[in-house]
Amino acid sequence: MKSVLLILFLSLSASAWLCPACDTDNGGSFCIECHLPQPPGGMVYVPAVSVEVNGETVDVSPFFIDAQPVTYRDFLPWLNGSGFGIQEIGVIITGGGDETMQFLAFTPFTGDQNGSITVPSMCLESPVASITWGGAQSYLSDRGKRLPTLAEIEAAASLGLIGNWDSYESMQLFASQMQASMGDMLGSLGVQAMFTGYSTANERIMWELTGTEFNGDPAGTSVSPNAAYITLYKALDESQTSSTHRSMGYFNVIFRGAIEVPE
Repeated sequence: MKSVLLILFLSLSASAWLCPACDTDNGGSFCIECHLPQPPGGMVYVPAVSVEVNGETVDVSPFFIDAQPVTYRDFLPWLNGSGFGIQEIGVIITGGGDETMQFLAFTPFTGDQNGSITVPSMCLESPVASITWGGAQSYLSDRGKRLPTLAEIEAAASLGLIGNWDSYESMQLFASQMQASMGDMLGSLGVQAMFTGYSTANERIMWELTGTEFNGDPAGTSVSPNAAYITLYKALDESQTSSTHRSMGYFNVIFRGAIEVPE
């Protein structure tokens, strides 16, 4: 992993950048004053900070985090280029693969029997959803990243470095496709029927996957192989946590990557 990170940092262009840690102007890959690596493209720097998690104070070391969640445009080339079969794709998307691809019915993904997967063009810039915890970790690992811990994502949100997303707005982009795929299951009901129990603005905010097992160490970067449930995070004025099974993906759960700052 250290070699992957080193390659990632050294591959950055030598364009001018302002160090987010000490406000020094730089032209190389490392800050000439504090030696911080230039933040990788699309990522922001989160300094060392203490945050409150479940009533306890947790110290967070400096790290980089994706400013935006992973999008369908980011994810599709990896998914289609990894040689996955239909069953493997099902393990990644929703966790319920089958030959008829019914596991795609509640998602914007469409596919054929050859395993080629796509989404409507209007969805490409939206956060990719319905991805299982293992699928998200696999994607990020191939990019030298990992899911942020609960403490890390709380730190980034508390500093105003990441925002949130509305699941209703995202689903509207593929509502007609979803209705068609569900057929008689929806009948004449519209997109509102898909959001029973999501009536308020806060309920509609998407959850984010973390790298923390449910009720586990909020700052730990590893999850026990026996841990069935993973912590979800929702960035609100007063943040919320919940849980999801590690093998399931849902339409209102998205993710982003993080990287520790090398010492």
